Amino acid sequence: MANIEELNDIVAYGEGGSSSSSSYSVYFQGSLPKEAVNIEEEDEIVVGVGVVICDPMKIVISELSKPIKTGRDTGRLEAKLDALIQALNAAKQLRIAKLRFFSNDAKLYNYLTRDENSKEGLNIETEIELKLRPKLEMVNHLRTQFDRCRPSFALLNDGKHCRRAWKLAREATLSHTTKETCRICLEDVDVLKMLSVHDCLHRCCPSCVKKHVEVSLRQGALPKCPHEGCDLEIIIDRCTKVLNSELIEIMNQRVKEAQIPVAKRIYCPYPRCSNLMSKREVLNHSKSKSMNVEQSGYRMCLKCQGCFCVNCKVPWHSQMTCSDYKMLHPYSSTEDEMLNSLAKRNSWRQCAKCSHMIELDVGCYHIICRCGHQFCYTCGSEWKKNKASCTCPLWDDHRIIY
Repeated sequence: MANIEELNDIVAYGEGGSSSSSSYSVYFQGSLPKEAVNIEEEDEIVVGVGVVICDPMKIVISELSKPIKTGRDTGRLEAKLDALIQALNAAKQLRIAKLRFFSNDAKLYNYLTRDENSKEGLNIETEIELKLRPKLEMVNHLRTQFDRCRPSFALLNDGKHCRRAWKLAREATLSHTTKETCRICLEDVDVLKMLSVHDCLHRCCPSCVKKHVEVSLRQGALPKCPHEGCDLEIIIDRCTKVLNSELIEIMNQRVKEAQIPVAKRIYCPYPRCSNLMSKREVLNHSKSKSMNVEQSGYRMCLKCQGCFCVNCKVPWHSQMTCSDYKMLHPYSSTEDEMLNSLAKRNSWRQCAKCSHMIELDVGCYHIICRCGHQFCYTCGSEWKKNKASCTCPLWDDHRIIY
């Protein structure tokens, strides 16, 4: 049941198809293939997206016909939501401020207006509602980027545009074996190989995804969607087939690091482990193994079960203060002594905060460690508020021009 404001809007968009407002009209359709396509490498199908955008006088100004790859269990409503997301992104690119998006599907329309009609509730989430939630949230996020963006139920005079959107969607479904241009490298790639790294549905080729992830991880950052202006973090499960096991492991580590504030991170000091933990979880784990851990600084790694001192970050030194231990053991192990000697010969730099050893291959001398600490690679001085506290040059040409 539409509310009063919705009924007023329906009247405004009544016979004749015009409105006194300056809102643009967006029609969208999502088309599923009639039969499942046999895909050897992936359990996915291609959904056809059809979009028609009209000016306030209902004159068509833009059309979109596009195949997108999605999960094999995608249903009719999900396909239409995929189409709506593409439609709203297309409207954004046209810099439209006010719009109406029209649906001729009563069930989908109810889902799109459920938040506005909160009195009618729909508080009990069914299985299908849980399945639609991520895409409905994406639609709501996109709607906030317009001055005005509201759903409407398509009337009889909207039938021509709805049918056109449906035809565009079906054409996209039937042409799913065609190529799609990657917006990063501008190469034509088989549409089934294109990757969507998040629910934003921005797509690029496997090669670009892999290169983007490698560069981001090398810089110590968690990879985000490679499309300009999109800050959504890449979902690992979306790109595991184009990444090797090493990159996946590093990426999982970055995700865990992002979930733990910099000041609360701690790494196991044993070189063969180096497991990342939060100070709270390692404290709780140590309490279950020993008494008086808070005063003594005793900790036990969750992964390797190695005992260490949380204060000086070395293997546990029973009956000895941290200063006495450092005087007797300037290097915690023979391997550390060899590593320190190698670091001096190769001019490597050790992070003053987490003791992680860093070798600069190419790039500038502004270093951002995995723990978040920033410093100068030349002298080790800390960067404060993203500014250098030393006068060392920022780069050498031979490290920049590679």
